[in-house]
Amino acid sequence: MKTIKQGKSVILRIPEQFNIPENIEYTLMKESDGTLILTPQGENIFESSGNEHADLRPDENHLPNNIVGRELI
Repeated sequence: MKTIKQGKSVILRIPEQFNIPENIEYTLMKESDGTLILTPQGENIFESSGNEHADLRPDENHLPNNIVGRELI
């Protein structure tokens, strides 16, 4: 892949073989070595209308020995 300058932006074309759909928003992070990491933006659970009363605490049935948090780490 090669970057292309267009106006004040630099574009990186992603080949079709990666099957990335159109109109998906990504967060871009740049590591100290120049590595770029693209992460699809997920739904913000704090702004969505369907989760007004969602319980975000860990499920106690999935914690070993009924640990409440990260006490043993």
